[in-house]
Amino acid sequence: MATQTIRINRSVEKIVVRDEEGEPLYTWKVRTDDASMERMTHMVADAMERFRALSDELDAAGGEEERKRAADAMVHLFKRNTCAIIGEQGWEDVLEYIGDGEEIDPAGYLSNLGEVFAALCNWLWDHCSNKQLREAGVYFQGQKKFVPNNRAARRKGKKKAK
Repeated sequence: MATQTIRINRSVEKIVVRDEEGEPLYTWKVRTDDASMERMTHMVADAMERFRALSDELDAAGGEEERKRAADAMVHLFKRNTCAIIGEQGWEDVLEYIGDGEEIDPAGYLSNLGEVFAALCNWLWDHCSNKQLREAGVYFQGQKKFVPNNRAARRKGKKKAK
């Protein structure tokens, strides 16, 4: 007998960060009701547009002052979106993890913050995809009553339609 795994979305999901030995370091609860998911996906979509512009600005920065301003804007973007998904404590946990327990200047760790942001976006995308597929299945079940069960009845329906 084959084992079947069913994943059911709940109103709150957990994201767990584990160390190299597999022990949980941080656990964040994320609200996954429709309104929260919609808000987060809109914020992430806006962040993607802004990220592209800030990345170009950071590459084109000539002076140290311009570079610092662009890096600070990028940190603000990462913080705002990370907090929207895993909360303010989650942001603090990320900084603690990147700094290995010591306080850090986030502007000096943009690539690390970008990786965290990308991982959270992937989690969000996977969760949205699963939810959308589930909703499509529910819709199909509702529409199924209009489709005849056997082939003969379906063929008969097609002949009548002609």
